[in-house]
Amino acid sequence: MKASIKIILKKTKLSNGTYPINLRVTISRKSKFYKTPYNVLPKFWNEKTSEFNSKYKNHLQSNRILSSIKQDASKILDTMIEERHEFTLDVFDSLFRPEKIEQLNFISFFEKRKNQFYESGQISSHNSYNDTISALKRFNPSITSYPFSKIDYTFLVAFEANLRAYGCNDGGIGVYMRNIRAIYNSAIKAKIASRESYPFKDYIISKLKSSKIKKALTKQDLQLLLDYDFSSNKQGTKILYTYLFSFYCRGMNFTDIAELRWDDIDLSNFTYIRNKTQVQLNIKIPDNDITRKIINYFKTYRPFDTEYIFPILKKDLELYTEDELKKRKTFVLNYYGKQLNKIALECGIKTKLNFYTARHTFATLSLKKGLSTVMIKQALGHKSIQTTETYLEDFRREELDLAFEDIM
Repeated sequence: MKASIKIILKKTKLSNGTYPINLRVTISRKSKFYKTPYNVLPKFWNEKTSEFNSKYKNHLQSNRILSSIKQDASKILDTMIEERHEFTLDVFDSLFRPEKIEQLNFISFFEKRKNQFYESGQISSHNSYNDTISALKRFNPSITSYPFSKIDYTFLVAFEANLRAYGCNDGGIGVYMRNIRAIYNSAIKAKIASRESYPFKDYIISKLKSSKIKKALTKQDLQLLLDYDFSSNKQGTKILYTYLFSFYCRGMNFTDIAELRWDDIDLSNFTYIRNKTQVQLNIKIPDNDITRKIINYFKTYRPFDTEYIFPILKKDLELYTEDELKKRKTFVLNYYGKQLNKIALECGIKTKLNFYTARHTFATLSLKKGLSTVMIKQALGHKSIQTTETYLEDFRREELDLAFEDIM
């Protein structure tokens, strides 16, 4: 009987424009496909070698993971031959995925999903899931053996009370609960948990109202930054210019700004793929005095010998390990945040400044200018309209009062 194993890029285009990478196992001319943790654009895939090319972020580590998946499948075929199993896809499947559905309990499924985030480079999601798992284990150490059916309404209410005892506010509790809900929904789709035991029909997350912390600047605040006098703060120039570039380029994330190269920009246009969502965005840099100043400044200010526009990464992206890259970006982001708030204090701006503020400001000012939520969603590179809506600042009470003043 003939058998083959290959890692392939499937031709099925996903909603975000990427394509899934699958393990294909063929026995007697019949094939079965198995998901891997990766979805990718074709330009990052080498069809001949069946692996990521050097343009893909962390391609070496990702190729090792794919190679490990392929080796595991090869071992199963060897076992089938040695132990004289019937040589069929069904037998292969039973050996390759031996877990019984009932054996996958709540925490083990949670851990598995968390690890998939890490393997696919979604570090923020991995860390958020890890924090939730740690809080659950602290609350109830026996939870490691709990089936999904024991994560019910009573459990969630008790878990919420425990989080409050540790000083967690509504916003933080909401993050934990949304992570649990996401895991439960995934388990239902995988037929590991039943819809009948779903606790979020009764436990309503929306009741958890996070305290309103103003995240967007007003047009007046933004103008104060544009008028900022750098004469007494030369170090702040690169930082504020990076912040303003983020705003003018549709709220571009700091992690994506860090990886932007001079070669990426064609005249005033550039294309990039968001690290967080893998959504491709096409950006036209607005042609105004401040954006021209920013570009000209960074053409001159070159503290590192790299191809990157902004002085964030000291060496080429490929020379960093995944953890080194994350630490470097986090270190610079924290430093920039402290300096931005010193500038805000000098300008008399009360809103805390960070790169999320630039993103929220772009979204909110776009809404007030009359752009639709759908257009803002596309500009921000969000996958869902619900995510976009969280960025849109509620109109102030006095604005609402004014809007409805003449309703009669």
